[in-house]
Amino acid sequence: MEEDRFRKKIGWFRLCCCIMVIWSHAGNVELFLGKLEQGHPLMLLEYKIVPAVIRISIPCFLMMSGYQFFRGFTMKELPGKWKRRVKTLLIPYLVWNLLYYFGYLIANQVDFLKDIVNKPDISFSMEQIVEAAVFYRYNPIFWFMYQLILLVVLAPCLYLFLSKVWSGCLFLAVVLIGIFGENALPHLNFDALFYYSMAGFWALHGRKAVEGQWTWRRAVLGAALLILGIFIGMPYYTRSFPPAILAYYTLAIFGLWLMVDERHLARQRLWMEYTFFIYAFHFIPVRFFNKVLADWLWGSELAAGALYLGMPVLTAAACCLAASILKRLPWAWRILNGGRKAGAFARVKG
Repeated sequence: MEEDRFRKKIGWFRLCCCIMVIWSHAGNVELFLGKLEQGHPLMLLEYKIVPAVIRISIPCFLMMSGYQFFRGFTMKELPGKWKRRVKTLLIPYLVWNLLYYFGYLIANQVDFLKDIVNKPDISFSMEQIVEAAVFYRYNPIFWFMYQLILLVVLAPCLYLFLSKVWSGCLFLAVVLIGIFGENALPHLNFDALFYYSMAGFWALHGRKAVEGQWTWRRAVLGAALLILGIFIGMPYYTRSFPPAILAYYTLAIFGLWLMVDERHLARQRLWMEYTFFIYAFHFIPVRFFNKVLADWLWGSELAAGALYLGMPVLTAAACCLAASILKRLPWAWRILNGGRKAGAFARVKG
Protein backbone atom coordinates (compact mmCIF):
# COMPACT_ATOMS: atom_id res chain seq x y z
CA MET A 1 0.00 0.00 0.00
CA GLU A 2 1.35 3.42 -0.93
CA GLU A 3 2.06 5.80 1.95
CA ASP A 4 -0.56 8.34 0.83
CA ARG A 5 -3.22 5.64 0.64
CA PHE A 6 -2.26 4.32 4.06
CA ARG A 7 -2.62 7.77 5.62
CA LYS A 8 -5.88 8.36 3.76
CA LYS A 9 -7.25 5.08 5.10
CA ILE A 10 -6.17 5.99 8.65
CA GLY A 11 -7.84 9.39 8.20
CA TRP A 12 -11.18 7.85 7.21
CA PHE A 13 -11.08 5.30 10.00
CA ARG A 14 -10.29 8.07 12.47
CA LEU A 15 -13.23 10.13 11.20
CA CYS A 16 -15.64 7.18 11.48
CA CYS A 17 -14.45 6.51 15.03
CA CYS A 18 -14.94 10.17 15.89
CA ILE A 19 -18.54 10.05 14.67
CA MET A 20 -19.16 6.93 16.74
CA VAL A 21 -17.76 8.64 19.85
CA ILE A 22 -20.27 11.47 19.36
CA TRP A 23 -23.06 8.92 19.10
CA SER A 24 -21.93 7.16 22.26
CA HIS A 25 -22.66 10.35 24.25
CA ALA A 26 -25.89 11.27 22.46
CA GLY A 27 -28.32 9.22 24.58
CA ASN A 28 -31.31 11.38 25.53
CA VAL A 29 -34.21 9.12 26.52
CA GLU A 30 -34.20 10.19 30.18
CA LEU A 31 -33.97 13.86 29.26
CA PHE A 32 -36.94 13.71 26.88
CA LEU A 33 -39.12 11.01 28.42
CA GLY A 34 -37.97 10.31 31.96
CA LYS A 35 -37.56 6.74 33.16
CA LEU A 36 -38.69 4.08 30.70
CA GLU A 37 -38.80 0.30 30.74
CA GLN A 38 -35.70 -1.43 29.39
CA GLY A 39 -37.74 -2.93 26.55
CA HIS A 40 -38.90 0.42 25.17
CA PRO A 41 -37.82 0.83 21.49
CA LEU A 42 -35.82 3.99 22.19
CA MET A 43 -34.07 2.40 25.16
CA LEU A 44 -33.13 -0.57 23.00
CA LEU A 45 -31.93 1.72 20.20
CA GLU A 46 -29.83 4.07 22.35
CA TYR A 47 -28.46 1.68 24.95
CA LYS A 48 -28.40 -1.73 23.29
CA ILE A 49 -28.43 -1.79 19.48
CA VAL A 50 -26.34 1.24 18.52
CA PRO A 51 -23.79 0.85 21.38
CA ALA A 52 -23.12 -2.74 20.27
CA VAL A 53 -21.66 -1.24 17.09
CA ILE A 54 -20.20 2.13 18.07
CA ARG A 55 -18.24 1.02 21.15
CA ILE A 56 -15.64 -0.32 18.76
CA SER A 57 -14.45 3.29 18.32
CA ILE A 58 -12.10 3.62 21.32
CA PRO A 59 -10.42 0.21 20.78
CA CYS A 60 -9.95 1.23 17.15
CA PHE A 61 -8.40 4.57 18.20
CA LEU A 62 -6.03 2.70 20.54
CA MET A 63 -5.03 0.21 17.87
CA MET A 64 -4.40 2.91 15.28
CA SER A 65 -2.30 4.84 17.80
CA GLY A 66 -0.29 1.77 18.77
CA TYR A 67 0.26 0.79 15.16
CA GLN A 68 1.44 4.25 14.14
CA PHE A 69 3.76 4.56 17.13
CA PHE A 70 5.54 1.26 16.50
CA ARG A 71 5.42 1.42 12.70
CA GLY A 72 9.05 1.13 11.66
CA PHE A 73 10.05 1.84 15.26
CA THR A 74 13.58 1.65 16.68
CA MET A 75 14.80 2.94 20.02
CA LYS A 76 16.70 5.70 18.19
CA GLU A 77 13.35 7.20 17.19
CA LEU A 78 11.96 7.26 20.72
CA PRO A 79 13.04 10.83 21.66
CA GLY A 80 11.49 12.22 18.48
CA LYS A 81 8.26 10.31 18.96
CA TRP A 82 8.00 11.41 22.58
CA LYS A 83 8.69 15.03 21.60
CA ARG A 84 5.94 14.98 18.97
CA ARG A 85 3.47 13.46 21.40
CA VAL A 86 4.13 16.15 23.96
CA LYS A 87 2.66 18.51 21.35
CA THR A 88 -0.08 16.21 20.07
CA LEU A 89 -1.14 14.52 23.32
CA LEU A 90 0.18 15.92 26.59
CA ILE A 91 -0.21 19.67 26.09
CA PRO A 92 -3.69 19.41 24.46
CA TYR A 93 -4.73 16.98 27.22
CA LEU A 94 -3.80 19.42 29.99
CA VAL A 95 -5.21 22.47 28.20
CA TRP A 96 -8.57 20.86 27.38
CA ASN A 97 -8.96 19.50 30.91
CA LEU A 98 -8.39 22.98 32.35
CA LEU A 99 -10.73 24.57 29.81
CA TYR A 100 -13.51 22.18 30.83
CA TYR A 101 -12.84 22.88 34.51
CA PHE A 102 -12.87 26.66 34.24
CA GLY A 103 -15.73 26.54 31.71
CA TYR A 104 -17.89 24.57 34.13
CA LEU A 105 -16.79 26.80 37.00
CA ILE A 106 -17.97 29.91 35.14
CA ALA A 107 -21.13 28.27 33.75
CA ASN A 108 -22.09 27.20 37.26
CA GLN A 109 -22.50 30.87 38.16
CA VAL A 110 -25.04 31.49 35.36
CA ASP A 111 -28.60 30.36 36.06
CA PHE A 112 -29.39 29.35 32.47
CA LEU A 113 -26.16 27.35 32.08
CA LYS A 114 -26.09 25.85 35.58
CA ASP A 115 -28.82 23.33 34.74
CA ILE A 116 -27.13 22.39 31.45
CA VAL A 117 -23.65 21.69 32.87
CA ASN A 118 -25.05 20.04 36.02
CA LYS A 119 -21.84 20.30 38.07
CA PRO A 120 -23.05 21.35 41.55
CA ASP A 121 -19.94 20.06 43.32
CA ILE A 122 -17.42 22.18 41.40
CA SER A 123 -15.45 24.83 43.27
CA PHE A 124 -12.25 26.79 42.85
CA SER A 125 -9.33 25.20 44.67
CA MET A 126 -5.80 24.08 43.86
CA GLU A 127 -6.77 20.48 44.62
CA GLN A 128 -9.58 20.55 42.06
CA ILE A 129 -7.36 22.29 39.50
CA VAL A 130 -4.80 19.49 39.79
CA GLU A 131 -7.47 16.78 39.67
CA ALA A 132 -9.02 18.45 36.63
CA ALA A 133 -5.75 18.90 34.73
CA VAL A 134 -4.05 15.59 35.52
CA PHE A 135 -6.93 13.20 36.20
CA TYR A 136 -9.59 14.63 33.82
CA ARG A 137 -12.13 15.00 36.65
CA TYR A 138 -14.38 17.36 34.70
CA ASN A 139 -13.60 15.98 31.26
CA PRO A 140 -14.42 12.26 31.51
CA ILE A 141 -14.25 11.73 27.75
CA PHE A 142 -10.48 12.15 28.08
CA TRP A 143 -10.06 8.88 29.98
CA PHE A 144 -8.92 7.51 26.62
CA MET A 145 -6.28 10.24 26.28
CA TYR A 146 -5.05 9.48 29.80
CA GLN A 147 -4.64 5.82 28.85
CA LEU A 148 -2.87 6.76 25.63
CA ILE A 149 -0.40 9.04 27.43
CA LEU A 150 0.46 6.25 29.88
CA LEU A 151 0.98 3.83 26.99
CA VAL A 152 3.26 6.27 25.17
CA VAL A 153 5.32 6.70 28.34
CA LEU A 154 5.56 2.91 28.65
CA ALA A 155 6.44 2.45 24.97
CA PRO A 156 10.14 1.58 25.50
CA CYS A 157 9.15 -1.08 28.04
CA LEU A 158 6.55 -2.46 25.65
CA TYR A 159 9.11 -2.51 22.84
CA LEU A 160 11.41 -4.74 24.89
CA PHE A 161 8.71 -7.42 24.75
CA LEU A 162 7.16 -6.67 21.36
CA SER A 163 10.44 -6.43 19.42
CA LYS A 164 10.70 -10.24 19.28
CA VAL A 165 7.89 -12.47 18.06
CA TRP A 166 8.17 -15.00 20.88
CA SER A 167 8.39 -12.43 23.68
CA GLY A 168 5.62 -10.36 22.09
CA CYS A 169 3.28 -13.36 21.98
CA LEU A 170 4.17 -14.21 25.57
CA PHE A 171 3.53 -10.64 26.69
CA LEU A 172 0.12 -10.50 24.96
CA ALA A 173 -0.75 -13.85 26.55
CA VAL A 174 0.08 -12.48 30.01
CA VAL A 175 -2.09 -9.42 29.35
CA LEU A 176 -4.93 -11.72 28.27
CA ILE A 177 -4.55 -13.72 31.48
CA GLY A 178 -4.87 -10.45 33.41
CA ILE A 179 -8.06 -9.63 31.53
CA PHE A 180 -9.55 -13.11 32.00
CA GLY A 181 -8.76 -12.91 35.69
CA GLU A 182 -10.42 -9.49 35.86
CA ASN A 183 -7.27 -8.08 37.44
CA ALA A 184 -6.42 -4.38 37.56
CA LEU A 185 -3.33 -2.26 37.13
CA PRO A 186 -2.79 1.14 38.80
CA HIS A 187 -4.28 3.76 36.44
CA LEU A 188 -3.75 1.68 33.27
CA ASN A 189 -6.56 -0.49 31.89
CA PHE A 190 -5.62 -4.01 30.83
CA ASP A 191 -7.81 -3.82 27.73
CA ALA A 192 -6.17 -0.55 26.59
CA LEU A 193 -2.78 -2.17 27.09
CA PHE A 194 -3.88 -5.15 24.97
CA TYR A 195 -5.27 -3.13 22.04
CA TYR A 196 -2.25 -0.82 21.90
CA SER A 197 0.27 -3.66 22.24
CA MET A 198 -1.49 -5.94 19.78
CA ALA A 199 -1.40 -3.24 17.12
CA GLY A 200 2.23 -2.46 17.96
CA PHE A 201 3.11 -6.14 17.55
CA TRP A 202 1.62 -6.18 14.06
CA ALA A 203 3.38 -2.91 13.19
CA LEU A 204 6.70 -4.53 14.09
CA HIS A 205 6.16 -8.01 12.65
CA GLY A 206 3.18 -7.95 10.31
CA ARG A 207 3.36 -4.66 8.48
CA LYS A 208 3.30 -6.35 5.08
CA ALA A 209 0.09 -8.17 5.95
CA VAL A 210 -1.59 -5.07 7.40
CA GLU A 211 -0.54 -2.67 4.65
CA GLY A 212 -0.85 -4.99 1.68
CA GLN A 213 -2.83 -3.76 -1.29
CA TRP A 214 -6.54 -4.56 -1.22
CA THR A 215 -7.66 -7.77 -2.93
CA TRP A 216 -10.84 -9.78 -2.88
CA ARG A 217 -9.01 -12.45 -0.89
CA ARG A 218 -8.17 -9.88 1.81
CA ALA A 219 -11.78 -8.65 1.77
CA VAL A 220 -13.18 -12.17 2.23
CA LEU A 221 -10.72 -12.80 5.07
CA GLY A 222 -11.77 -9.50 6.64
CA ALA A 223 -15.44 -10.40 6.40
CA ALA A 224 -14.71 -13.77 8.02
CA LEU A 225 -12.84 -12.08 10.89
CA LEU A 226 -15.70 -9.62 11.39
CA ILE A 227 -18.33 -12.39 11.49
CA LEU A 228 -16.16 -14.48 13.79
CA GLY A 229 -15.67 -11.49 16.09
CA ILE A 230 -19.42 -10.86 16.29
CA PHE A 231 -20.06 -14.53 17.06
CA ILE A 232 -17.36 -14.66 19.74
CA GLY A 233 -18.60 -11.40 21.26
CA MET A 234 -22.11 -12.67 21.93
CA PRO A 235 -21.31 -14.10 25.42
CA TYR A 236 -20.49 -10.57 26.56
CA TYR A 237 -24.09 -9.51 25.97
CA THR A 238 -25.70 -12.73 27.18
CA ARG A 239 -23.47 -13.58 30.17
CA SER A 240 -21.44 -10.39 30.72
CA PHE A 241 -18.14 -12.09 29.82
CA PRO A 242 -15.54 -9.27 29.29
CA PRO A 243 -12.94 -11.29 27.31
CA ALA A 244 -15.59 -11.93 24.67
CA ILE A 245 -15.96 -8.24 23.89
CA LEU A 246 -12.17 -7.91 23.68
CA ALA A 247 -12.05 -10.62 21.02
CA TYR A 248 -15.01 -9.08 19.19
CA TYR A 249 -13.44 -5.63 18.98
CA THR A 250 -9.99 -6.92 18.00
CA LEU A 251 -11.21 -9.24 15.25
CA ALA A 252 -13.76 -6.73 13.98
CA ILE A 253 -11.18 -3.94 13.66
CA PHE A 254 -8.76 -6.16 11.75
CA GLY A 255 -11.64 -7.41 9.63
CA LEU A 256 -12.92 -3.96 8.73
CA TRP A 257 -9.40 -2.79 7.89
CA LEU A 258 -8.95 -5.68 5.45
CA MET A 259 -12.41 -5.19 3.93
CA VAL A 260 -12.06 -1.49 3.08
CA ASP A 261 -10.53 -0.84 -0.33
CA GLU A 262 -8.23 2.15 0.12
CA ARG A 263 -8.10 2.74 -3.64
CA HIS A 264 -11.73 3.86 -3.72
CA LEU A 265 -11.77 6.05 -0.62
CA ALA A 266 -12.49 9.69 -1.37
CA ARG A 267 -9.63 12.11 -0.87
CA GLN A 268 -9.37 13.61 2.60
CA ARG A 269 -11.27 16.85 2.99
CA LEU A 270 -10.03 19.90 4.86
CA TRP A 271 -12.58 19.46 7.67
CA MET A 272 -11.30 15.94 8.31
CA GLU A 273 -8.31 17.49 10.06
CA TYR A 274 -10.70 18.51 12.86
CA THR A 275 -11.10 15.00 14.29
CA PHE A 276 -9.09 15.67 17.45
CA PHE A 277 -10.95 18.92 18.06
CA ILE A 278 -14.30 17.21 17.48
CA TYR A 279 -13.37 14.46 19.92
CA ALA A 280 -12.32 17.01 22.57
CA PHE A 281 -15.16 19.51 22.06
CA HIS A 282 -18.15 17.40 21.02
CA PHE A 283 -19.55 16.80 24.51
CA ILE A 284 -20.46 20.49 24.87
CA PRO A 285 -22.78 20.76 21.83
CA VAL A 286 -24.18 17.27 22.50
CA ARG A 287 -25.13 18.26 26.03
CA PHE A 288 -26.45 21.65 24.91
CA PHE A 289 -28.65 20.30 22.11
CA ASN A 290 -30.05 17.51 24.27
CA LYS A 291 -30.85 19.71 27.27
CA VAL A 292 -32.32 22.66 25.38
CA LEU A 293 -34.43 20.60 22.98
CA ALA A 294 -35.58 18.25 25.75
CA ASP A 295 -36.91 21.24 27.72
CA TRP A 296 -38.62 22.55 24.60
CA LEU A 297 -39.99 19.22 23.29
CA TRP A 298 -40.45 17.27 26.53
CA GLY A 299 -42.37 14.02 26.07
CA SER A 300 -41.82 13.71 22.31
CA GLU A 301 -40.51 10.27 21.38
CA LEU A 302 -40.16 11.41 17.76
CA ALA A 303 -37.97 14.35 18.74
CA ALA A 304 -35.82 12.21 21.02
CA GLY A 305 -35.25 9.57 18.36
CA ALA A 306 -34.64 12.04 15.55
CA LEU A 307 -32.18 14.06 17.62
CA TYR A 308 -30.32 10.92 18.68
CA LEU A 309 -29.97 9.67 15.11
CA GLY A 310 -29.00 13.09 13.78
CA MET A 311 -26.68 14.09 16.62
CA PRO A 312 -23.40 13.13 14.89
CA VAL A 313 -24.15 15.41 11.93
CA LEU A 314 -25.51 18.24 14.07
CA THR A 315 -22.59 18.11 16.50
CA ALA A 316 -19.96 17.77 13.78
CA ALA A 317 -21.41 20.87 12.09
CA ALA A 318 -21.27 22.81 15.38
CA CYS A 319 -17.67 21.68 15.94
CA CYS A 320 -16.65 22.68 12.41
CA LEU A 321 -18.20 26.11 12.94
CA ALA A 322 -16.26 26.53 16.18
CA ALA A 323 -13.11 25.31 14.45
CA SER A 324 -13.47 27.82 11.62
CA ILE A 325 -13.53 30.60 14.22
CA LEU A 326 -10.62 29.25 16.27
CA LYS A 327 -8.42 28.81 13.19
CA ARG A 328 -8.15 32.59 13.06
CA LEU A 329 -5.84 32.13 16.07
CA PRO A 330 -3.33 29.60 14.65
CA TRP A 331 -1.39 29.16 17.91
CA ALA A 332 -4.56 28.37 19.86
CA TRP A 333 -5.89 26.13 17.12
CA ARG A 334 -2.72 24.04 17.01
CA ILE A 335 -3.04 23.32 20.72
CA LEU A 336 -6.78 22.64 20.70
CA ASN A 337 -6.54 20.42 17.64
CA GLY A 338 -3.80 18.24 19.04
CA GLY A 339 -0.82 19.97 17.45
CA ARG A 340 -2.24 19.76 13.93
CA LYS A 341 -1.75 22.88 11.86
CA ALA A 342 -4.54 24.80 10.21
CA GLY A 343 -4.79 24.33 6.49
CA ALA A 344 -4.39 21.30 4.27
CA PHE A 345 -3.42 17.92 5.63
CA ALA A 346 0.23 17.71 6.53
CA ARG A 347 2.13 14.49 6.61
CA VAL A 348 2.45 13.61 10.22
CA LYS A 349 5.18 11.25 11.33
CA GLY A 350 4.26 8.21 13.38
